[in-house]
Order: sequence, then structure tokens, then C-alpha cells
Amino acid sequence: MKGKIYEKDKYGITYENGKIVRVPAKNDYMFKNLFGVNGKEENLKGLLQAILKIKIDSLEIQNSELPRENIDAKLGVVDVRAKLSDGTIASIEMQVKNEKNIGERITFYICKIYFSDIKKKKDYKQINKVIAIAIIDFSYFNRKEYHQIAHLKFEDCKDEDEIVSSILKGKEDEYVTDKIEVHIIDLKKFKKIKNPKGELADWLNLILGNEGAIEMAIQRNEDIARVNEENKELSEAEDWAQFLRDMARYDENTRRRYEMEDMAKKMLKKGIAINDIQELTELSKDEIEKLIENK
Repeated sequence: MKGKIYEKDKYGITYENGKIVRVPAKNDYMFKNLFGVNGKEENLKGLLQAILKIKIDSLEIQNSELPRENIDAKLGVVDVRAKLSDGTIASIEMQVKNEKNIGERITFYICKIYFSDIKKKKDYKQINKVIAIAIIDFSYFNRKEYHQIAHLKFEDCKDEDEIVSSILKGKEDEYVTDKIEVHIIDLKKFKKIKNPKGELADWLNLILGNEGAIEMAIQRNEDIARVNEENKELSEAEDWAQFLRDMARYDENTRRRYEMEDMAKKMLKKGIAINDIQELTELSKDEIEKLIENK
């Protein structure tokens, strides 16, 4: 690290003396090629063990396109999908831009996977556990943790007249089912922590391309050391100038879309007809009607 001066641009790409030396693994293409293609099972296993805090004997990387129920059904594609040795199905979605729907998106993905597994089984008890993971570069849920974990759980009853404690034997059940599990990794919150510790923190520093922290992490973890080298090789091999142009265009399209949505919301409040809003904002009728539903 001595004598080396690194600079980062707004996409998190690291430069040394003007030359690209690392495109962070939070980049969609980079993430899929490091963790989501055949031959990268050990990479994915290391990352999943750090997130889930479990030992994984082996896993099989699967097609990331989720099956449709029929020809008209919405297509779902996650970045990475794998089946673990115990039958658990895990998916990972890397989301850099805040499309303001990550809660609904991750619910859609986990339901698609769960339902597709139901169709293959003859008994509900045989359905595999499904874990949906979203790594996001923005804060979405109002939670203090950067690693947020959710299950389908019971809540405390609010009406005392409904409580029949005299017939309860043993400890109260906590989960409706343990076969649905959600993990949100909030990179924006993670970046606010000074010197974060632990295996997951090491992986997240690699994903973000934090050079100093990576140098220390590769001394502790041979999986991270291997993925680090693959990350750097891919960073040197691809035409990232085209990627930067594409990202600039995507940023502009996203900015314009948010502006049009804000304009449409103001027009709806004034009672302007949907057809007129379509003409002025170039939003589709379905998009405008969704804004009405979410008011």
C-alpha cells in the first residue's frame, strides 16, 4: 500500500495514476461473474456463510431466472441463485440504485421461489427453506442495523381480552414458519461504521472496493484473497469505458424518471386527467395508476 495513491469516482471505481485497478463487486456485471456463474461455487459459499452465519458443506449455482407460472406471468431474475447442500434455496439481489421498491421486489422474489418449489413437492413439509438476500447501496428500511434480518413471526397481542394464557404449555412459538427468511445488507449504513469488524465486514469491504481494508482481509481469509484477485483481473480485462458511458446514461434516465413521477403526483393532486399526464410526462398509464395506488 505504501507509495500507492488510489482515487475513486462516483461509481466506486478505483484508479491508480489514472488507470482503473478495481471495479467494485457491487457492480452488477462484476457481482454476477464473481459469485453467480458455474465455477464460482467456493466464492459464493464464502459470502453466504458470512451473511447467514452457518456452515455450508456445498452448494449448486442455479439459473437466476425464476420460473413463470404461465406465459403472462411477470418474469423474475435475481443476480445469484443457489441450492445449498441441505436443500435451502438462497437468492442474492445486488441493488445500487434506489428504485423505491426493494421491499416489494424481495417479497416478489421469495414468493416466486417458494411457489415454484411447492409445485414440485407432494407435501408442504417437504418444501425447502427459501432465503432472499438484498445487498443495497442505499438506506430503505428505518432500522439501526446494516445487516437486517426478517422472518414471518408472531407479534404480541394488543388486546388482553384475547389472551388465554392458562392453557399455554411450554414456550410460545416465535415463528409462523422458519422456511422464509430475508436479509437486507445496507451498504450505506455499513460505510458509516468506523473500522467495522467481522467476516461479513471483510466481504463487504471487498464488494465496495475499500483497498486498505481488503489488504487486511486477504491476510485473514483465503476465500476473500481469491475473489480479490479475480476481481482485479476482471477489472483489467473489460471495456469499462463503455460501462461508464452506460452508467452516465442510466443516471440521467433515472433522474429524469423521478422528476416525471414528482410532476405526475402534483398533477394528480390538481385533478388533471391521466391522458394529459401521460402526454406531458411520457409515463405509461400503468405507471401513473401505480402512483395513485401508492398515494
